[in-house]
Amino acid sequence: MTLIMLSLTVVSYAQNPLTEEEVYHPFEGHDGQKWQISDGWRNGDTFFGCHWNKNRVNFNRGIMELSLRANYSYPAPYNYECAEYATNNFYGYGLYEVSMKPANVPGVISSFFTYTGPSFNGAPWDEIDIEFLGNDTTKVQFNYYTNGVGGNEILHDLGFNAADRFNTYAFDWQKDYISWYVNGNLVATVTNNIPSNPSKIMMNMWNTYGIDEWAGRYGGGDANASYEWVRYTPNGGNSAPSIAPDFQLNACDYTDSSGITSWNCGVGTFHSGNWIKFDNVDLSTGYNAFAVSYSSPQSGSFDIRLGSPTGQRIGSVNYNATGDWSNYQWSGTPSLDVKARGTQDIFIVSTSGAANLKEFWFKNE
Repeated sequence: MTLIMLSLTVVSYAQNPLTEEEVYHPFEGHDGQKWQISDGWRNGDTFFGCHWNKNRVNFNRGIMELSLRANYSYPAPYNYECAEYATNNFYGYGLYEVSMKPANVPGVISSFFTYTGPSFNGAPWDEIDIEFLGNDTTKVQFNYYTNGVGGNEILHDLGFNAADRFNTYAFDWQKDYISWYVNGNLVATVTNNIPSNPSKIMMNMWNTYGIDEWAGRYGGGDANASYEWVRYTPNGGNSAPSIAPDFQLNACDYTDSSGITSWNCGVGTFHSGNWIKFDNVDLSTGYNAFAVSYSSPQSGSFDIRLGSPTGQRIGSVNYNATGDWSNYQWSGTPSLDVKARGTQDIFIVSTSGAANLKEFWFKNE
């Protein structure tokens, strides 16, 4: 199990101590010193249809699974047990990210959020949400509460079904705004009455009762939501998150391709329309530049895209001839879209010419 906590500083702030530390938790297992599992109780609101149970939080091969199951030892209609996972500490301004796959069962909510409230030393109710409503997981709902005042729902159409695969969702919480991201792309920003109180990082999955118009009617079936990792990058509300470190990819480490050949950890036959794919590339907080080691007797170009060979273009490289196929040089673009963040599937798609490719370099300049 890997759990990284860096740059630890604890200061007094509002009702609960603010912990200013980076958090990165790949879900290889539970660490009871840093995280807690809700167990043996139910939220007081009538629309919460289940009891939290520690057996509904499980870790397997780097994935945390939250599950929902019937438990007839509880009286109806609340005869279900569900899952919640949260930090012990409270955190403030910064970037919050998660890689997750929600349940697609009507009436079931899968979430990633920050929360504090009266049960934590009398703190005001502050909350920032990423929620999936199980009746339609092609959409995600953003919301926030400040001192108990909500009504700030934003329903965003994803253009894909979030339950089909892991994607990265994030929010950047600052003094004057909250911005939400999907797979590194900015999709919503609010600037009015922003929460300010230190909050726990939380994930949960639960069934609704009596609010069918919101998430659909829960029919009593099993449900599961999966989480790959969670990350928090603090900045105190005063500066952008830390700059992501440079990294390199070998061209031969591609996970899928079309039309190319490969030998000696290089890629050839990179003609117009051909492409290579890299799964689950961690773009962290974003990169503004990209370079390639290549050889070609002619000039050409290629695009860097997200998600598919025709997905969002985050940069293009126009390269010059290097003289022959054995003479490798570096070329690149100084204008990669830095707003592309989190874990992404990267496609390198040839748009003209032909080249041999050896290595790629993501960096910040």
